[in-house]
Amino acid sequence: MKINIHRSRWKRLRWPVIGAAVVASAIGSAWATGWRFNSTPSEPLGLYRLTPVTAQTVIHRGDLISFCPPVTLYPFMVHGACPNGGAPFLKTVVGVPGDVVDVSASGVSVNGRLLPESKVIVRPKAWPGLTLPAAYGIHKLGAGEYWAFGSGDPGVSFDSRNWGVVRQDRIIARSSG
Repeated sequence: MKINIHRSRWKRLRWPVIGAAVVASAIGSAWATGWRFNSTPSEPLGLYRLTPVTAQTVIHRGDLISFCPPVTLYPFMVHGACPNGGAPFLKTVVGVPGDVVDVSASGVSVNGRLLPESKVIVRPKAWPGLTLPAAYGIHKLGAGEYWAFGSGDPGVSFDSRNWGVVRQDRIIARSSG
């Protein structure tokens, strides 16, 4: 009596392989149509639908933007396809062209309104010995300049408080708020 080992192996693996192919296809389709999962504390945990940004895209206060941050790669950043070797960030737009942003020891004010929990973090507790930049001062946002803020847990977010404006040419996609 001859047992075909290849056939019995395929029978055992057929449904797991088909299931994995279906899941991989669904994830690939979701990614291709702009769906992203955020697991960082900077924005609320969840699934977000992002649309590509062009020169004609209007970005509003409250929109979530995905962009390549204008900083060097820090040890807490995820590796990715941005010019600095990191992955794009997802942050909330709190300042738009024409706004005046004031970064001081008290925190960040946009047009005179202090954002809650917006003090600049230069020495993150999770990374002893690491010193981050700070964008202290008054910033008048010009055309194509935005102020990004991690509204999920601002107490640990690395955002415009640290590096300043995000220029529209760095913005990859947005999700309306």
